Amino acid sequence: METFWLFLICSILFALNFFVTKRYGLKNVEYEIYFEEVKSSEGQEIHIVERIYNGKILPLPWVKSEFEISSSFFMENSKNYVVGDKLRYISIFFLLPYQQIVRRHKFVATKRGFYKLDKIYLVTGDLFGLATADRCYYVNDTLTVYPAFLDLQKHLLPRSSLCGETIVKRHYYEDIFHFAGIREYQSHDAFNRINWNATAKYHTLMVNKYEYTSSGDAIILLNVQSSEYERKEVFNKNIIEFGIKIAASLANECLKASTPVGFACNSLDEETDQPLVILLPSQDANQLVKVCEALAHIKIQVNQYFEVLLYDVLRSYNFRELFIITCFVNKEMEECIRLYSSLGIKFTLIMLEHDPRVFDLESENVRVFLAKEIVK
Repeated sequence: METFWLFLICSILFALNFFVTKRYGLKNVEYEIYFEEVKSSEGQEIHIVERIYNGKILPLPWVKSEFEISSSFFMENSKNYVVGDKLRYISIFFLLPYQQIVRRHKFVATKRGFYKLDKIYLVTGDLFGLATADRCYYVNDTLTVYPAFLDLQKHLLPRSSLCGETIVKRHYYEDIFHFAGIREYQSHDAFNRINWNATAKYHTLMVNKYEYTSSGDAIILLNVQSSEYERKEVFNKNIIEFGIKIAASLANECLKASTPVGFACNSLDEETDQPLVILLPSQDANQLVKVCEALAHIKIQVNQYFEVLLYDVLRSYNFRELFIITCFVNKEMEECIRLYSSLGIKFTLIMLEHDPRVFDLESENVRVFLAKEIVK
């Protein structure tokens, strides 16, 4: 008889525990999660903030939040795990009645891009794990990570470097920017531009000044095709990511030299899944931000063949200089470059991979550089 009553009491307590946990576990629990920053740059720290509040008299022995972010976010000593291209992050809370907890998680954004926080799972239960209650929260918070800038003098090799020690009789440019004197050092200047002789003479840090040799508005064209016959999917995405950094650095240098610059690309926008809008040349104070924003939003997927974009840009707009960042030059691109360079349009080809076809294109209005990634 005693066993029966013990069993009955335990059953009632279990049923009551199950009912209370299911019915009231997440009742009056407020939860929000968001990126602390709206914009950031590759390699910088970013923060994800969680706020949870228990708005009832019933304490919560444990609450687990679980959300997924891009595996491009790095967290030192993290015990969370990667699933595919996502990092699954888990937080555990203990909440007293009417208690609020705010947590600030620190990550490093290792890759440019447009990132979203969308679906969050919240789970709570009793002390013994016999009963649980869960809820799914839908949020719509975003973070834009701009690409990192590179030192173009280190990463762009002129035409002569592509030919080893062979003397090239045709004209080529020693550098994408030409030496134009000296000026005082500024905080954004690279140390390798310091002119030590001038520094000793003027008793203050002086740097070499480089100017871009453009006769008008310029536009940067980025080809996201890593090979000629890619229709949609891109096989070598890493080299395109390198090309995106080259584009950002080139825009930065052009604007420093007071050259109006624009941007166009044959890819889609990660946020809207629509073709990227052509950004017309400008030298406004926020033009670099606009270019970096467009580069951050690039979804590495082919929207149209690059030669189609190239012809459209040349037919629709009156640019004096085109920077083309590409892995290859096919027959259609070659014909287009020859035609418009003969009409006085200047082309700068920045090759992400070695392509012998470009050697025959070089002329007074066409110059060639090889972009080389430096492995640290």
